[in-house]
Amino acid sequence: MPEMRRVRVAIVGSGFGGLAAAIRLRQAGVHDFVILERARDLGGVWRENSYPGCACDVESHLYELSFAPNPDWTRWYPPRDEIWAYIRRLADDHGLTSFIRYHEEVTRAAWDEASARWEITSTGGRWSAQVLVAAPGALATP
Repeated sequence: MPEMRRVRVAIVGSGFGGLAAAIRLRQAGVHDFVILERARDLGGVWRENSYPGCACDVESHLYELSFAPNPDWTRWYPPRDEIWAYIRRLADDHGLTSFIRYHEEVTRAAWDEASARWEITSTGGRWSAQVLVAAPGALATP
């Protein structure tokens, strides 16, 4: 069985929710975390959905992180590629890419009372974390 890797925080998903949590952790001085992403790239729903005309149905100024505004939206309802580029820029600007582990789909997460930690199994191995942030995204599977 592979060795269990220990982190303070494990984040499941690299879409808006997962990246926002990671950014806030870094801003709070927490650097002992991992982002477990099942796919080959970050971005969640905006990575997975690429059909013709794919765009947001929420106005662009409302579809950004309050602490990371995007002055470059080209439309009120931005197209998918623009949103995905914004998400990738968030990860780059906040130094998150080195925290992301791709091809790590979480298959099990259980709280271990004795150690007061989450025991997480993914397709890439095993993890142990004090805190588990579940941000897999409801629409990440097209």
